[in-house]
Amino acid sequence: MKYLSDFNRYEYLVSVINQILHRNNINESITFSDITITNTTVSDLVKKDSKLSDAIINNIWPSIPSASVYHYTSRESAENILSSGFFRLHNIEKRYNEGEILRFCQTHQLDGYLESEENGKPRYQNIIMPNTFYASFTDTNISQQEEEYFWSTFASCDGVRLRFEIYSNSQDFRKIHYEKIAGHPLAVINQLKEKILNDFGLIFTLKGISRVCSFYLPKEYEIEKEFRLLYRYWQGKELKIKGINSSSFIEIPLNKENESGYLLKITEVQARTEINMPSNYVFTRRNNK
Repeated sequence: MKYLSDFNRYEYLVSVINQILHRNNINESITFSDITITNTTVSDLVKKDSKLSDAIINNIWPSIPSASVYHYTSRESAENILSSGFFRLHNIEKRYNEGEILRFCQTHQLDGYLESEENGKPRYQNIIMPNTFYASFTDTNISQQEEEYFWSTFASCDGVRLRFEIYSNSQDFRKIHYEKIAGHPLAVINQLKEKILNDFGLIFTLKGISRVCSFYLPKEYEIEKEFRLLYRYWQGKELKIKGINSSSFIEIPLNKENESGYLLKITEVQARTEINMPSNYVFTRRNNK
């Protein structure tokens, strides 16, 4: 490899990347102009159109423009949502103990994010989690057994099931990817990383990895069939963070377009007994079992 001219070497690198993409059922092909090659790295981090990274991410986690989904919650939370007209996105550190972000970083050997900083926390907990907010929903196409799981786990006793219609102008309404085997990285990312390092001595970096690592969970959560809505907060935004640390949240209005990029409409409220809510919402009674 070292005897090839730079042009031939880079041409070969592009062909290797395309071979790996096609092998993993990604139909996009890139050209040399789609990536940036330095003495140590290969990426499309500074490209306006991140063709390579987008092709990989959208193959694993396709963006969802709209969906009808369920959200199971407590009676108190449901009544607060319906009466206030706002829906909360919680800070992702709330799920720190469930392998959020950590599992992805460990499995894909993102050592830079795993390193501890001066406060003793890993870097991802300092630079990704504080401004990452999410909400969880589940598929409406679920079995009776799965539905009972959701009621008992997330809406037990006097809980409520809200049916949402979600319309997204954001790329970050996606389904969670559940790890198939613990410690086994996603094939296309791993193949690119290993081949580029072994053959060219370069490090491959996926643009957007600080976002998509929030759409990856251990296999044991697969039963939840989670749809996740993600919002990254940056200073100067109209939507403001309320609360502190892992208890922080952002509120987005229902039935109204806003800067989050999500339009949320509640089309059904279901519970064993009718809850306190505005009369314009449709209520259905859950059969007692």
